[in-house]
Amino acid sequence: MLEVTGLKKVYEGKQRTVEAVRDLTFTLDKGELACLVGPSGCGKTTLLKIVSGLLEPTSGQVLLQGKRVQGPPPGMSVVFQEYGRSLFPWMSVRDNVELPLKQKKVPAARRRQLVDDSLSAVGLGDASAAYPWQLSGGMQQRVAIARAVAYEPQVLLMDEPFAAVDAQTRADLEDLIRDLWHQLHVTTLFVTHDIDEAVYLGQRVLILSESPTVIRRDILIDLPDRRDQLHTRSSPRFAELRAQVYAEIHRPREEHLAGRPTP
Repeated sequence: MLEVTGLKKVYEGKQRTVEAVRDLTFTLDKGELACLVGPSGCGKTTLLKIVSGLLEPTSGQVLLQGKRVQGPPPGMSVVFQEYGRSLFPWMSVRDNVELPLKQKKVPAARRRQLVDDSLSAVGLGDASAAYPWQLSGGMQQRVAIARAVAYEPQVLLMDEPFAAVDAQTRADLEDLIRDLWHQLHVTTLFVTHDIDEAVYLGQRVLILSESPTVIRRDILIDLPDRRDQLHTRSSPRFAELRAQVYAEIHRPREEHLAGRPTP
């Protein structure tokens, strides 16, 4: 479904040149849910912008079902971290969710059905007439997720979408994403800086290096498909997988410190 090959991004400035992404190659199969995790500032958001066609790579390519991504493709939806900036405050919840469908020229009856179904799926069926500023942060992010789902994407990209909400809301939204993924079977690439979240959500965890970014390791998450916050997170296998991801992310720093001469 999604193929990323030899991706590189260099930012050219007056004072300096920054190589944000060096050489990224990975694939996602149809219906797969994979998480990207890495240290802060490693280029996760840059990578997602390139994959979504919002940013042009310096070299390499992204293919969606064999077709090169050279701008935002019609078969892809993105959920951003800053939900407050991605929703239009003067538009109702329904109008926010419906807007991309109008741009897609979906017939009115089908638009109504898609909006109703997506709002119901995220637990906001009774909030369609409200405005984003009347909702909590977690509910606003649910609106953004409903908008992405209503678009019926082939690929769903999520850029640290739960970073700005409290711990309980985050747990609820994580379970929502798992439920929606089971219902819709949409190929999902979830970017996060949270190791526990990556292990809990994904079928695979792609571990990024520090900038300039490469993929250090691709770990298969062999937890049971049905997961819950209490039993999954307290299982010995979850702890083992979390330790693997943590060790891989922090290994370069430990190797660097180990290589320092003794004072």
